[in-house]
Amino acid sequence: MRESNRKFIEEWIIEHVPERARVLDVGCGDGALLERLVKEKGARGTGIEIEEANVRKAIQRGLSVHHGDAEEGLDHYADDKFDVVIFSLTIQELGHPQRLLREAFRVGKQLIVTFPNFGHWQARWQLGILGRAPSTPCLPYTWFETPNRHYLTVLDWETFARDEGWRILDKGFVSCGRPVRFFPNLRAEAAMYLLEEIAPSPIQNH
Repeated sequence: MRESNRKFIEEWIIEHVPERARVLDVGCGDGALLERLVKEKGARGTGIEIEEANVRKAIQRGLSVHHGDAEEGLDHYADDKFDVVIFSLTIQELGHPQRLLREAFRVGKQLIVTFPNFGHWQARWQLGILGRAPSTPCLPYTWFETPNRHYLTVLDWETFARDEGWRILDKGFVSCGRPVRFFPNLRAEAAMYLLEEIAPSPIQNH
């Protein structure tokens, strides 16, 4: 992911988290975003991170971070414990994102989800014309080393959200660190969404 896009995404997330919100950051990395939310928005933040080195860095920032695999479930969190659950550049790396996103709506009132857009024109060009697995500035991995398990586009995500019964409260798109306003499925390198649940998902019992 371009550093300029990462900065844009981080600012977008901070803008969309309410003051003093209870926040869970799934796949929080070294805690840089969570630290900003605590300092700038007065958030009460908690993170989940699987990489031990990142957990140590986050704890050094004074953050509360759980070392573990979020895909094992969020059972240790009570219903509606958080105002916002954040998945920033995370869902495409999960084995079962649908299951975890549904569980996130049990513990959180709103979700912020950001992801690289695999429908970007450069990725399409490399796959469709050159016949090669895409490797772009936004997707800087070879096929054999990529952490991405799922390849979704803006249109894929919006169809999925609608089918799950989630309302899109706001959305944004970015390329080369600048906002994309037209044809995001073709032109955006990454997408950001703020969502809430309209109806409980089929597997939930609450």
